[in-house]
Amino acid sequence: MDHQETRASRHNNNHGKPKRHWIRWVIGIIAILLVAAGGYEYYKIHNAAEGIFSSGNNKVSQKLKDGKPVSVLLMGLDTGAIGRGNSGGNTDTLELVTVNPKKETITMTSIPRDTLVKLKTSKGTDYVKINAAYSIGGPKKTQKAVAELLHVPIDYYAIVNMGVLEKVVNAVGGVDVDNPFKFTYEGHTFKKGKQHLNGTNALKYSRMRYDDPNNDYGRQKRQQQIIKAVIKELKSASSVTAINTILDAAKKGIRTNVPINAVATLYANYHTAMNTVKTYHFEGKNATISGTSFQIAVPKEINRVSKLVRTALGLKFSKVTNNETKLYNMQTNYDGYNNVDFVLPNGASYNDAGSGSSTSTGTSSSTGASSTGTGTTYGTSTAGTGYSSYTGTGTGTTNSTVSSPTGGTTETVPAN
Repeated sequence: MDHQETRASRHNNNHGKPKRHWIRWVIGIIAILLVAAGGYEYYKIHNAAEGIFSSGNNKVSQKLKDGKPVSVLLMGLDTGAIGRGNSGGNTDTLELVTVNPKKETITMTSIPRDTLVKLKTSKGTDYVKINAAYSIGGPKKTQKAVAELLHVPIDYYAIVNMGVLEKVVNAVGGVDVDNPFKFTYEGHTFKKGKQHLNGTNALKYSRMRYDDPNNDYGRQKRQQQIIKAVIKELKSASSVTAINTILDAAKKGIRTNVPINAVATLYANYHTAMNTVKTYHFEGKNATISGTSFQIAVPKEINRVSKLVRTALGLKFSKVTNNETKLYNMQTNYDGYNNVDFVLPNGASYNDAGSGSSTSTGTSSSTGASSTGTGTTYGTSTAGTGYSSYTGTGTGTTNSTVSSPTGGTTETVPAN
């Protein structure tokens, strides 16, 4: 098993809200669904599949026909569990998936939702959290942002409404897990040892963190248990009725631009990739800019993950030079270890996307110099687009704090 973890990485992961972590195993399931669905004659599953796959451009790419490695960006929209309704917003989780049939491997690399990136928009340029790309320009904008951050090609995307989680687990008849210790979470007690879980309890099982001696790492292990259990059930779905039931549950909350005509090709050329699922993490460094927390993409980590993804796709690695590496390299005090400022360029602003508000930074320095800056930013929300301008004198110092830096983590999960 390929596994590496640092104390710092465990500390860093503990800052995220629980809902941001259990999404990983659902997205793993979706990655498998995109491949497994093709195992049945298209006309027999057409009604269930057409709600998931794109019917606009039905041309199957030469890459898919040739069985070349492909990449899919999976975007998790946390609109809540069943019964809590559907509402738009930012992406809660980003997973970059590669499928390599020759290596018989699927890789999943998580991208921190709070990663600071520079985005071009119809209104200009803004510094935002990468999860805001979805509310600004939809899935294609998000796909472009991740591709530029990591300098990797992304062939397709899939949008996952996380309310579908319970339905998919229930559709496969529940899952069997072997719980390492007894705990109670959200009103349900999970005994130690083997047990069968329905969708609701599988969700709870994968979310608990604080009572786990390994904290977030322990939670990720339980999430991986669920992924493996669902994959096992998907592989054993031997009838059209079974796959239709699963796809019918999935289509209520999953959309992808993978063409529907590619379904059979996916299975024929890519089903061997289901043999192994490897999971990785992009690790940022924590910083707070004027009260808003961000994950800072460090050049070394950008290049590490870029190389990992490009290798999985059978591509040569080339050193990444982009907006994020340039922004980090211009820092004079920030290094991810000390409580010092993270500085944006002169007159730049960041936007807490979705609120329609922005903050100007002026000329920042650790001495607190002030300056006059002008500029324009914009943000979007589910209610529409918020737009604001600023002109005037503001404090140049950005109040930034930094917590423990982290290195990359690698985990390998056999899929069978």
